Parts: sequence; structure tokens; C-alpha cells
Amino acid sequence: MRYFSIILCLFLFNLTFAENMEQFPLACICDKSINALKYFDCKQKVSGTQLNVIDSQDNINIFIFSSFDEKKYQLVDKDFLSLTFEYDTQDYISSFLIKKNLDLVFSISYKKYNKKWAYDLKCVSLKKD
Repeated sequence: MRYFSIILCLFLFNLTFAENMEQFPLACICDKSINALKYFDCKQKVSGTQLNVIDSQDNINIFIFSSFDEKKYQLVDKDFLSLTFEYDTQDYISSFLIKKNLDLVFSISYKKYNKKWAYDLKCVSLKKD
């Protein structure tokens, strides 16, 4: 029974991951449902982005391209309900946390100052069926 549960969890995880990846490309803008000051700050700093999956030859390294900063973000974590992509430099780490419902958090973490800024965005799939 324990092995059946493990196999079932792995199967469900792969389905969730596949569902998220099937949503690309995504158009994401600042979330209007957050308070006015945070929304204004988000519009000033991020405004919006389009995310596209970059085809990889090995299917091991998965990347997305962000039109906001024109960088390739690598998939670093995937769990049952979200995907995390990062762009790591010597000075900072930019990341996109994409949830199953297409809520997105864009964050920048500055290594020198140990400070992190995060912005909530809402996404819609641009993929046509």
C-alpha cells in the first residue's frame, strides 16, 4: 500500500507540473487586488511581462524567457502547486514563483544587502487551443 501511495503521488505531481507547463506562453501584469500603494510600486518597477518556455534539447534543464528583463530563468524547484524559476548573478537573484492558478510572484533578492523585494502578478495563458 505504501508503494502504491508513493507512485500515486509521483503521478499526480507530474500531472500538475505538466498542467502548469501547458499554460505557456503567459502574459503577467501587476495584481490590482493588492493595496493601492503596493500596486503602484509594482507598476513602477515591473508593470508586466510575457513568459515563454525555451525548448531544451535535454528536457533536464527547463528555461523560460522573460520579456520584462530579457533574461533566461532556469527551473530550480517544482512542487505539487508551483514552479520556481531563477536568474542568478553575482549581485542578485531574480525569481518567478508560478502557482498552479497562475498567480505569480516576481522577486529580486540582493545578496550584498540581504534584502528581498517581491511583487504579485496575475497571469493569463496566451496559448491557443
